[in-house]
Amino acid sequence: MSRSVAELKKLALNQRQTFHRTVATEVYLTEEGALVVAKLHDNYHDMEMAVLVDRDTYVVKDISAVMHRYPFDTCVFSWNSYKRLIGLKLMGGGVLHKIHNMIPRVDGCTHLYVALEACLRALFIGSGYEDLKSNANEEDHKRHQNMLRQHPLTKDTCVSFRNDEKFPEEAEAISEESTSR
Repeated sequence: MSRSVAELKKLALNQRQTFHRTVATEVYLTEEGALVVAKLHDNYHDMEMAVLVDRDTYVVKDISAVMHRYPFDTCVFSWNSYKRLIGLKLMGGGVLHKIHNMIPRVDGCTHLYVALEACLRALFIGSGYEDLKSNANEEDHKRHQNMLRQHPLTKDTCVSFRNDEKFPEEAEAISEESTSR
């Protein structure tokens, strides 16, 4: 038996919240390029990251981060590692793997990495959906969706961009019994 989100959220009524995180992103198409800003705010962190990307080549032109609140004095040393990404081409498969190689975990910050991933997702959505918003008729809208089904960054990444056009069936609930086999 599966409950709705509203039904599950009722479990939290009159309970003390122990953690809250908000990650917000903004995309601006500027004269210098696409600017993506991510803000991460939770009980322990308040930070921002800005990434400037060439709109034609998707190469990182500049990147910066600031930590307004962080749990340990050494956290601030991590943000300089992200400067290594200047010059990185973000188009093509395996970009997150490349980033992990360029910034090993011991040099980075888990939370700045979350902000960076949010920036990358927002960049591709924010710059790609400009075309989608301008497609006034259904035929153009479908053509844009089909293009996204073939694009290396979006191909097979979700139900709308899967190439077999199948929709998932409702899954059976996983029981402890079925996972112990």
